[in-house]
Amino acid sequence: MQIAVTPNASTWIVVPEFPPPGWERAEARRRTSGASGADPRRRAKLEELLVTLRRIERRAPLARLLHVGDGGTQGVFAVDLSLVIAYDNSSKEGRHATQLALLNENLPGGEPRRLRPNLTTAGFWALAEGTAMGSTARPSAVVVLRKAGLPTVPVDVLMRVWGTTPGQVEPVIDEVIALADQVAPADLHHSPISPGPVQTAPSP
Repeated sequence: MQIAVTPNASTWIVVPEFPPPGWERAEARRRTSGASGADPRRRAKLEELLVTLRRIERRAPLARLLHVGDGGTQGVFAVDLSLVIAYDNSSKEGRHATQLALLNENLPGGEPRRLRPNLTTAGFWALAEGTAMGSTARPSAVVVLRKAGLPTVPVDVLMRVWGTTPGQVEPVIDEVIALADQVAPADLHHSPISPGPVQTAPSP
């Protein structure tokens, strides 16, 4: 399913899959220019990072974001967001089973932690074990949330955090979770791209 996300622009950079020529350089210049002037080394490093993120393969329709809370290149990490159609009956038990299956599929062995960020959103998240740098194949953390009231078939917001270690993600996981409030299907008038049935797991 195609996805649209409008995060806080001061904290996140949305990395387009097909940006206009020179986008990375212009974005890096804008992000690293301050009252004291531009920092060429920081700008070059951020530009290189944006180019790398854009080129890394996207295995499904998703939005790729870069967290740059301080506007620089320290402590940054990436988040891949996608919408997964839920094939359960939308009951609490069905939702739990679907979300836990998604969590296990994307981060095998991760310990599920319940989430209820607001009255209309619920799900789970899990943190990877160890200190290894997260990748697109093995993320540092995974968040799965279902939002009530979307004018579509039921979907779960799947967020895979990578490009940093689990220990660096945990203190800022609330910033990742908050992205769910900024996510919606990109075009409600087109038929969604179905990822196929999701195997269910026992409800906790």
